[in-house]
Amino acid sequence: MKQFRCKPDVFAYNNAIYALCRVGFFKKAKFLFGQMDLPGFRCPPDVFTYTILISSYCRYAMETGSRKAIRRRVWEANHLFRLMLFKGFVPDVVTYNCLINGCCKTNRIGRALELFDEMTQRECVPNRVTYDSFIRYYSAVNEVDRAIEMLKMMREKGHGVPSSSSYTPIIHSLCEVGRVGEAVDLVVELVEGGSIPREYTYKLVCNALEREGKMDLFDENLCRHIESGIENRIRQVMKVKPTMRRDMS
Repeated sequence: MKQFRCKPDVFAYNNAIYALCRVGFFKKAKFLFGQMDLPGFRCPPDVFTYTILISSYCRYAMETGSRKAIRRRVWEANHLFRLMLFKGFVPDVVTYNCLINGCCKTNRIGRALELFDEMTQRECVPNRVTYDSFIRYYSAVNEVDRAIEMLKMMREKGHGVPSSSSYTPIIHSLCEVGRVGEAVDLVVELVEGGSIPREYTYKLVCNALEREGKMDLFDENLCRHIESGIENRIRQVMKVKPTMRRDMS
């Protein structure tokens, strides 16, 4: 652009930073961000610039494989968030979701809860993605009752409609601790809400019921409905990915 005497605007910088972050060139992305942040620069960063960097640091933190690198990237994401607030920008739900998800994935649940409370204070309404981050964390650390509380809170406050991604971690966790009856109730609730559980989730619940001799808890009509929905989903995926092979019999 500079060769053709075209002056890049904030949208051009944001796209360049996003592309660099996607391929892992964080130093180059931070260099561009530093240029934008210089006093008197004609393209100062906006809320999207900060959100791109925060989400990228949180998203790719777990891919480093090094605890030190993970902590560093999440720290940088929190630092950018505080800098964003200091400069008067108002973070939206996307910014909060990225940071909360990063904190939950790195076991910084205290900081994640602080951000969740801050959203309420700033009148930024959480959505399903916000609650799903907490549900995945609590399910992974065997605090399944807390995960169920977050699911109920989402419904009661009208902050989103729980989907398969909301129910799946809880159902898996319930099966692992032997609370199969509650897992079945959640599967029924999921289906009544218009969704179909994933094939692995359905088989996990069926195997748990079979081990405990409680297959009668699953209604035959419900089983047929779920199996039909799973098969339809597989057919749709095979249309998009024709290289997949599966025995449909």
